[in-house]
Order: sequence, then structure tokens, then C-alpha cells
Amino acid sequence: MKTFLFMLLAAIAACVIPLQAVVNGRLGQILQNPFLAALVSFTGGTIALVVILLITTPGIPTWPDGASPPWYLLTGGFFGVVFVTAILVLVPHIGTANLLAASVAGQLITAIIIDHYGLLGLPQQAISLSRVAGCLLLIGGLLLIQWK
Repeated sequence: MKTFLFMLLAAIAACVIPLQAVVNGRLGQILQNPFLAALVSFTGGTIALVVILLITTPGIPTWPDGASPPWYLLTGGFFGVVFVTAILVLVPHIGTANLLAASVAGQLITAIIIDHYGLLGLPQQAISLSRVAGCLLLIGGLLLIQWK
């Protein structure tokens, strides 16, 4: 039951991704500069996170003493820039559904590779026939979405 609830919450949270794609894509068109639009998007996100952090953290939030994460754990923002900028550039050309179908396929394939090798400290989960079949079905779905 707990897993189902977490999967449901993940699906609900993912509902904002198409909205983000449309909003950012339109902003990029209006500003005529995908990097400026990405900066506006990340500034809004930063402000929201600061407010949430201040509301949910007693006192002034600080970096924990002795915390020294590996350098690669500090690169998440870079990956966000790549994805948000790609959205800004691609949505006007291929549409929201095509963009998100392709991005979900890319995410799933990458996630299966990360799981298989246990990258970034995650436990290994071998590539299985069912996982490969799931990826192939997702790619088939991507092709169906594009079919007119």
C-alpha cells in the first residue's frame, strides 16, 4: 500500500511537468532567448525554495557541520538547466506531448542503465527482459504519439 501511495504521489507531481514545458516554451518564444527564459524560470524556482525552506526549517538553515558530499552531487542544477533549456527550445518545434514522450523514454532508458550499474551509489538492479520490454513499449508509444 505504501509503494502504491508513493507511486500515486509521483504521478500527481509529474502532472506539473507538461505545464512547466508549456509555460517555459511560451516564455522562451516571448523573450526570444531560451537562456533568459531559463534564468527567469530558475529564479522563480529559487524564490519558491527559499520560502519553503524558511517555512519548514526552524532557525536559519545551514550546511551541516562535517557534511562534504562528493562533487558530482552538486551538479543537479546543471542537469536542470540542460532539461529546462531543451524544453524552451524544443516545445515550439515538436509540441508538449512529443517532447515529454521523448523525455520520458530517455529518462527511463537512462534510469535502467543507472540501476544496472549501481551508479552514484545506488543499489544495483540488473537489466531484465521485462525492463527492456517496458522500454521498447515506451518507444513504441512515442512513435504512436507522433503518428498522424
